[in-house]
Amino acid sequence: MNELKTRAIVLAAGKATRFKTKKSKVLFNICGRTMILYPLKALESLGIPTTVIVGYQAEEVKQEVQDAQINQVTFVEQLDQQGTGHAVACSADTWDQENILVMSGDTPLVTSEHLRSLIFRHQEAQAAITFVTTMVMDPTGYGRVIEEDGLMQIIEEKDCSDQQRRVIRVNAGIYVFSREFLEKNITKLAKSPVTGEIYLVDLIKMAGDSGLAVQALSVPFDDVRGVNTLQELWEVEQIKRSELIKHWMLRGVRFELAQSIHLDIDIEIGAGSFIGTGVHLLRGTKIGEECFLGAFSILANSQVGDGSTVHSHSVIQDSSIGCNVHVGPFARIRENGVIGDNAEIGNFVEVKNSTIGDKSKAKHLSYIGDAHIGSQVNIGAGTITCNYDGARKYKTIIEDNVFVGSNNTLVAPLHIGKESYTAAGSIITKDVPSESLAIGRARQENKIGYARELREKLASQKDLANEDDDLSFNFRGAVKTKSDHKEHA
Repeated sequence: MNELKTRAIVLAAGKATRFKTKKSKVLFNICGRTMILYPLKALESLGIPTTVIVGYQAEEVKQEVQDAQINQVTFVEQLDQQGTGHAVACSADTWDQENILVMSGDTPLVTSEHLRSLIFRHQEAQAAITFVTTMVMDPTGYGRVIEEDGLMQIIEEKDCSDQQRRVIRVNAGIYVFSREFLEKNITKLAKSPVTGEIYLVDLIKMAGDSGLAVQALSVPFDDVRGVNTLQELWEVEQIKRSELIKHWMLRGVRFELAQSIHLDIDIEIGAGSFIGTGVHLLRGTKIGEECFLGAFSILANSQVGDGSTVHSHSVIQDSSIGCNVHVGPFARIRENGVIGDNAEIGNFVEVKNSTIGDKSKAKHLSYIGDAHIGSQVNIGAGTITCNYDGARKYKTIIEDNVFVGSNNTLVAPLHIGKESYTAAGSIITKDVPSESLAIGRARQENKIGYARELREKLASQKDLANEDDDLSFNFRGAVKTKSDHKEHA
């Protein structure tokens, strides 16, 4: 039920030429959420049905909103962008409430509380129009709010005189209209003689001249600042990120160098956790209590259990880490990696689409892909699972209490039974039964005294090379001419 008796119109049709990019500005991310979704989420929380006006990259904007599964959203396409007044007029068939709230899709910091206050002010005053104003020391790019003889109007910057440009009270681009007033007057708007556009703000002067009530709600600039350039996008993201960091500080999270941290909006961090310099915590990440995240680690859509440590420069993506786990430094866990409690994933170890059981260890220079590893397994340094033959991926299964020697190549599909050993330097191509020792390496042969003969041979070849300038010595025991070098250079 729409208790506020309001329909919202969100303007998202423009090309955003000042971004100087091919992508619509409303599709850019701010702390892990697309810009257009910020006002839509605020409206959804108030139960307000919303019409989104699309134009430039209409299909991409629609898809982004649909993927977010926001309730009560419909779309209207503005085929020819002729200004805000024309955009709102295109949505007339959707005006089904007493109040019509109009706002831009590029105001990501506006809150549901601001919108609720605006609607209440409008209803209490029984106004024709109520709009949001703000004060800003540098008003460049904003329409100026001009008040003379008790009447207000908004003049777009392109149409301002030099004196009007010095006004610092500006229009925030958020309005509530009486539906009755809007229906009677939207078609009366004329094109600007300067730009040829139809300005929605001209309705404010029209209402005042007709003796109708016009109300203004003043809001801090940082809460309603728009995004028209990439610099303004950066400024807005700094504000939003600072809000997020303050939020988690109040809940017992310590940030080592807060201004260097990147936090997305959809994350969780448990009390007592430490977030090191340059850490990125991206959308969908959940950090438990009393965790330590070392400098420059990156976590995306992943979970870390209580008491775990992620050392510096480690990357965890779409994976789950248990409690009291050590990861890194310089480790990577991705694509549904699942690490059990009290396990250790060491430096320069990559885990992909694999489960590693409780108390298991892979501490050095290993690749574990498409594997299921039991509990209390030791993976020796330099071990890799060969999971791909160029066409298909294959599974490696290692049961509990297995000791895999250093520098092993495990060729999948492969099954190693519980409590088995594999010898260092082995290439394991066959299944290993439980409680067995697997050795898969070439037999070593020692040639007694051969080292002395080899040194003498190399020395004689070196002398020969020194006698002939056309020869050069090859340290593998061969002799090449200078012309050979040129041919192979």
